[in-house]
Amino acid sequence: MLLFTTLLPFLLSCNHNQDSKDLNEKYWSSSWATALKVATPGFDPPLPKIENATIRQTVKISGGGEEIRIWFSNEFGSVPLTIAGATVAKNLEQELIEKASLRKLLFDNSDTVSILPGTRVPSDPLKFSIEDLSELVISIYLPDDVSDSGSPISYHVRALQTNYIAPGKQIESVNLKNPKAWSSYFFLAALDVKSQNKRQVIATVGDSIMDGDQAADAEPIDENARFNNFLANLISKNGKQASVVNLGISGNQVTQSFLGEKPLERFDRDILSVTGLTHVIFVGGINDIGLPGLLNSMEIPTLEVTAEQIISEHKRIIARIKQNGLIAIGGTLTPSGGFAAPAYFEETSNAKRQTINNWIRNSGSYDLVIDFDAALRDPKKNEQIKPELTADGLHPNTIGYKKMAETAYSALGPHL
Repeated sequence: MLLFTTLLPFLLSCNHNQDSKDLNEKYWSSSWATALKVATPGFDPPLPKIENATIRQTVKISGGGEEIRIWFSNEFGSVPLTIAGATVAKNLEQELIEKASLRKLLFDNSDTVSILPGTRVPSDPLKFSIEDLSELVISIYLPDDVSDSGSPISYHVRALQTNYIAPGKQIESVNLKNPKAWSSYFFLAALDVKSQNKRQVIATVGDSIMDGDQAADAEPIDENARFNNFLANLISKNGKQASVVNLGISGNQVTQSFLGEKPLERFDRDILSVTGLTHVIFVGGINDIGLPGLLNSMEIPTLEVTAEQIISEHKRIIARIKQNGLIAIGGTLTPSGGFAAPAYFEETSNAKRQTINNWIRNSGSYDLVIDFDAALRDPKKNEQIKPELTADGLHPNTIGYKKMAETAYSALGPHL
């Protein structure tokens, strides 16, 4: 049995998430989002030079609409961040944009905005008709020397998308001059759409598996081969009114903040900021099991944690989700026994994982459980993912992420 449901009565009553408002009213909902962090020295690649530069970034949205607004972030910064011009357009290929679709973004009716430290700001609503699952290109011009300002950069390190940094103000250029490719998102937090239908919004929260990493030499870049992309595809294909946004961070842990803040510490900023949020799919704990051993082998002293400590943190996360009137969906931890890094493949690590999974399946704490473990594990070696479904023994490959999405949709789809 691949999935288990322990639905509370209110889950069934949330279908279509309708109310008594005028049927002609349009609704805002998040259609794309990412979780930001600061660079972790020694683990993340060195940051690029950003001074008097245009940053061009591509996002694949979930649900379409008639208007958009885009959120920009300086949440980790220590000095104001100036954006002196921004545009949005439909994507063609690489750094190219569709000229006919190019529109300026304004901020309180101005081309320029100063984002205070610790905050994010939205662009003004813009009439911009866009279909489900479309790609948009967002260009911003940063006139200042951001790199030497001493202010931490708010970014998402593993975008799995080729973005570009080019000299000078090129936000309206179809073809950037002298661009440098970079697979991260900088100062870009979310994109909302306004549509006639009120959508449910699902946030996927967790580590590199929720982020969509494959961690392989031939990792697919620009292919939108993440779990959340495949789930959004299924939702759209089946005519459901729901969007999926990705709040995973590679290396994220449940109990400690090292590669990005742990979920409870970033809960308000990353999760509660999602416009129209209704559901949270949470998968977390495998890095709490494996990463301490890896770090200790690198002579970075790190405390080991027990399965019970990880479960305790799950309980706190569930409580926060439910306190905010959201539906809590838990995913079981997939096998890591085929991964080469220390502590991910050991028998004691698998025992911790099984203890956590048994609790997720049987405790009734989550409103809904998606059994990713059962979907991916090798029936001959339960501590490993099926070889055809994994990139490196820890992360699913493209076929594995599709399998995860199918499993999630089988559990969640009937209730959307």
